[in-house]
Amino acid sequence: MSKFVDLAEKLSKIPHLHVGSYDIEKLQTELASIDPALFVPFRSKSRHTEYLAKFWHGLSLVAPSGSIHGDLTEEGYAGRTDSQWTPVAEQSPYIKEVITDLGGEGQRVRLMCVRAGGSFPWHRHGTEIPLNAVGMRPNWYEVIVHVPIKSNPQVTYEVIEASVYELSDYSAGIEIHKRNYPEGEAWVFNAAHYHNVFNRSATEDRYSIMLTLDLRMRKTFDIVSKAVEGYEGPLL
Repeated sequence: MSKFVDLAEKLSKIPHLHVGSYDIEKLQTELASIDPALFVPFRSKSRHTEYLAKFWHGLSLVAPSGSIHGDLTEEGYAGRTDSQWTPVAEQSPYIKEVITDLGGEGQRVRLMCVRAGGSFPWHRHGTEIPLNAVGMRPNWYEVIVHVPIKSNPQVTYEVIEASVYELSDYSAGIEIHKRNYPEGEAWVFNAAHYHNVFNRSATEDRYSIMLTLDLRMRKTFDIVSKAVEGYEGPLL
């Protein structure tokens, strides 16, 4: 078993993993300089299209051809070639620094807003695509990292272990691993299992850098490896 697959299996058992901390004042200053009109609705193909368009808005920071709005869809497993910094990223030097530090240059990075009262349908990444020849999801190497820039105590990132979600007797209750990610902190959010983000504030929106990283890239591998080695929290 390769070191990458071994790490991916360990990571899949951790609901939330802290991987870094950044200067929140610099992040918020750059967020404030971005034209709010650039945040457009997430384009979902699900039955929840209208709901998601109302509550989930965003723009791209690293995307194919450097497009600000071309990557705001659910098609996460299409080819990700020609990923470049977008104009918004180019005007945000500290945000670029954070993305580069986490291994996001050339990957897929968005700046996503969850409007007050919003959430996302419970889902997990890769369940709609078949396993490969060795019984793994084709996107097994994918690592989702969030760095909240503007948040509030009523925002929670929530994870439910896949078999629990699919097989549990809901009348008996199920275990949900919930965590509020503080502003300026980078967290791996487990997308291999069922997950969701809730902004239960009635008035405050949440803004977060969302990075889709590749565990096979050296910088990301080293950061995640170190964090996993020191992890002492609950497991799925």
